[in-house]
Parts: sequence; structure tokens; C-alpha cells
Amino acid sequence: MNFLNYITQPFPKAENKWKVIISISIFVSLFLIIFQPFDINLYNDSNKILVLSGYGLVTFFVLIFDMIILENLFRKFYNEQNWKIWKEFVSLIWVIFSIGLGNALYTSIVFGFYFEVGLKFFITFQMITLVVGVIPITVLIITKQKYLLKKHAFFAKELNKNIENIEKSTHENKLIKIFADNQKDFLEIILHDFLYIESSGNYIDINYLKDNKQVRKTLRNTIKQVVNFFNDSPEILQCHRAFIVNTTKITNAKGNSQGLRLHLEDCDEDIPVSRSKVDSVKKMIS
Repeated sequence: MNFLNYITQPFPKAENKWKVIISISIFVSLFLIIFQPFDINLYNDSNKILVLSGYGLVTFFVLIFDMIILENLFRKFYNEQNWKIWKEFVSLIWVIFSIGLGNALYTSIVFGFYFEVGLKFFITFQMITLVVGVIPITVLIITKQKYLLKKHAFFAKELNKNIENIEKSTHENKLIKIFADNQKDFLEIILHDFLYIESSGNYIDINYLKDNKQVRKTLRNTIKQVVNFFNDSPEILQCHRAFIVNTTKITNAKGNSQGLRLHLEDCDEDIPVSRSKVDSVKKMIS
């Protein structure tokens, strides 16, 4: 596999952003307080612990900007389904750069650097930050990608062994009604024709078969509310925060580092399975 093919492979995004933000921020503070690198041990002040904790606070706000605000502003670039290894690498380099920039600014303010020497200081600070961060980032991405690819490929192989034995629902001719949030607009279909639902903000796209062709209907509602319409249909499963799938329509599964993707009978698209839902899908099919 050449380099270009490798960096364009799928890569998983962090599922719990706040956990990552808080963990990194606390780590930065504790690391500086405990180990005091970069001659911090030479700094003596009664507020030393408070000053060092400030680096963690700066990191916290920088990460909110990087992982929450930026991702909302540039949704297309940060789209989870199109997230690749090169995007993960670029994103992490930017995170390191922005944290370094924020902490360099904080350092200049706390320790009273002036602008005349500040430019050289900022450049030096950023170079050190990037050089220190590039190698562990590269190792982390490669290791994580290989581990998750192997893990999900194994899950897919195990699922495919059981897919042939999926029992057809005894309620395939049952009528199901999926309502919009106004409780007036709705779609009524038989369970046998239902494929999957994809959520996009406050709207859902219902994919189903009509005259043996895949069609789609959009209703205003959230997937959190829609999943309640299938309480009496255990074969219908939410496999992703944005997808609900009819497990009796699954023909095969594929695994990549992002998780599993399910191919459905008479369906043009593959349905993603989030990492937190892999066990649920496996249990259902098995």
C-alpha cells in the first residue's frame, strides 16, 4: 500500500469530545505541576501552582475552540463519515499548534515578556511544541488505526458467519407508522419494506422499498424520538447516533478503523455502526 492510499483510509473521530478536552486539560496542569520541565523548577512564587494550573485552563479553552466551535463552523470538513488519516494528522497538528500558541501568549503575559523579544519567543515556543508533538502523534495514529482495523475486521468476519442464519421476522407484514414532530405528518409502511433511517439535525430521512425500489421520505423529527416507534420491533436497531437499521435486511458486514459498515438487501448505501454499538449489533445478529 502506497503512502497516498494509506493516509486516505478512514479513521475514527473521538466520540466523547468533552471527555478528551477535560482529560487533556487536567493532564497538562498536573504534568507541569508534578514534573516542572523547561526550567519551571527555577521559578519561585507563592502562586506557582495557580500559575501552572493556568496552562491547563488555557488548554481547556483552546480545545473547546478546536473541537467544538471549529467543527460546527466547518461541518463538511469534519464530517465523521469522511474522516481520514490525513485529516486526523492535520487536525492534531493544528491542536498542538493552537495549544502552544495559547500557552505561549499566557506565558508572555504572566512572566511579562515584551513584544520586541516576543516574536522570537513565540516562534521558539511553537517549534519546540511541534517537534515534541509530531512523533508521538504519528505513532499514536498508526498504532490506533492498525489496532481498530484488525479489531473491526475480526468483528465483521464473525458477524458474516451469523448473517446467513438471521431469522426473518414473524411480523414482516406489520404496519408501522413513523410520525413527524407535529404528530400530523407521518409515513406508514410494512416492516418488511423498511431499510433504515438517517438523521440530519432536526430531520430524518426514511429509506424504504416501494415497488422493489429504494425510496426516501423526509420528516421533521429527531432520531431520539423516532426510535420509540420501534419499541415493539426488536429487529429494528439504532446502530449509530444518526442511523436506525432493519437488521433482517443485513446481507454482509465490513470492518474498518472507524467501525463496522452494514450492507443491506436492495439498498445502495452502507450503514455505519458506531464503536459503542458494535456489541449491540453483534448480539442482535448472533
